[in-house]
This record gives sequence, C-alpha cells and structure tokens, in this order.
Amino acid sequence: MDTRIKYINIIRMTTEEIIKRHLTQDQNHIKPCEIYSKDLLYNILKWWRNLTKHGKIGAENQNGNTPLIRINIGSNKYKINADSTKEGVIMFLQNKNNPWIIIQNENGVKNKITNNPAEEPIQGFYMYKL
Repeated sequence: MDTRIKYINIIRMTTEEIIKRHLTQDQNHIKPCEIYSKDLLYNILKWWRNLTKHGKIGAENQNGNTPLIRINIGSNKYKINADSTKEGVIMFLQNKNNPWIIIQNENGVKNKITNNPAEEPIQGFYMYKL
C-alpha cells in the first residue's frame, strides 16, 4: 500500500480505533505495531498513558530491548523498545512540540532519539533511529 494512503487512513482513525488496534485488550500495554506518522505515535502513547495501570509499554514477558513500535516516516526509520516507562512516555509527550534530535546512547553510538530541549536523554524512554 502506498505510504500516502496509509497516512490518510491513519488520520481518519477514531480514538476507539486507535485503542482497539494499538493497545492490548486490557489497555495496559501497546501491541507490537508499525506506524507511519508522528501524530499517530503521539495518540497511541497518549491513550496508553491515560488508560494503563502498568509502568511499561510492553508486557512483562517482553525483553526490554524488544522493538515494540516501529515508526517509518519517509526514509527515516525508528523503534521504541518495550521497556519504555510511563514516566518516560509522559516526558516525551510533554515535549511533543519539540523536534526529534539524535543523541548518543549509553554506549556512545549516536542513534538515540530525544525531544528534550536540552538535548539530553529522556529517562525511561528508549527510542532509536535505525
């Protein structure tokens, strides 16, 4: 399917569709998914934050480094790992009007994404450029 058509379909998603498609049945975790827009990402994270009773986006049986959300925007590809925490998601959402910046990860590789205006990592939020 053409990326533009996917994007148009995503724009038309209702809150109910976002919750049903991207959150687990108990609404405590995010299902593995591939998405094509920042707006949809922010909506998925917002509804998870509002509805969850758990501290991480991934289920307890998922390895922390498991890519849970894959984001494809044009030629840029990103992943968010299952061990991202509610506190990290809250900070990422609070900074949603800021640009995404690539910084060094804890191993010195420049692939970690932040939207913190100080260009520092967001504790508990594990998003990386692929």
